[in-house]
Amino acid sequence: MARGADERDRTQAIIVGTIAYYLGKKADEYHSHRWTVYVRGLDGEDLSHCVESVEFALHPSFDEPTRVLTQAPYEVTETGWGEFDIGVKITFSSDCGEARTVTTTTPLKLFPSAEEIARHGPQTTKKPLIKERYEEIVFHECDGGFYKRMKSHAWKRAPKSAHDDAWSSFKDKPELVGIYAAREVTKERIKILEQQLEVLESIDANA
Repeated sequence: MARGADERDRTQAIIVGTIAYYLGKKADEYHSHRWTVYVRGLDGEDLSHCVESVEFALHPSFDEPTRVLTQAPYEVTETGWGEFDIGVKITFSSDCGEARTVTTTTPLKLFPSAEEIARHGPQTTKKPLIKERYEEIVFHECDGGFYKRMKSHAWKRAPKSAHDDAWSSFKDKPELVGIYAAREVTKERIKILEQQLEVLESIDANA
């Protein structure tokens, strides 16, 4: 990759997942848990500088199974008893370049596994089950306006969510941060290797 093209690349860390609370005495045959599917920034970062909308595709048994949110918090809350995969489509600003839309799925998990119970303790009405993953979106050769906005963007906290306290105490958070840090180091190493390759190619061309 040419150095000039690489300078137009920008990245954005996001987290996609679900959080589920057992309803306890309020549970019935069809409503055992209250759950939320969400897209959020790492450490509560506001994503409005680059995200235009987030669309969630729920199970067709729900009323209005397709939900579109155009402002944070990007989350949908429902109650139910069954687990299923939720479709997630993130649409970024129109000037972000080629990768304007990212489509993925995230599993709705209501019942903890034996391993999760061993790590986090049993699920209660106050202790939720969180299932989320880290994603890093790479925008290649961004348009000028988007590139400048991403480069000059100062960290800002997203609008308050009812789940902020649960996310801040989530025990897998250090692992997510570690993944992010490792990827940043990898990107820097790749840049150095690309520079070294350009030097070698220049030497070969002049030989």
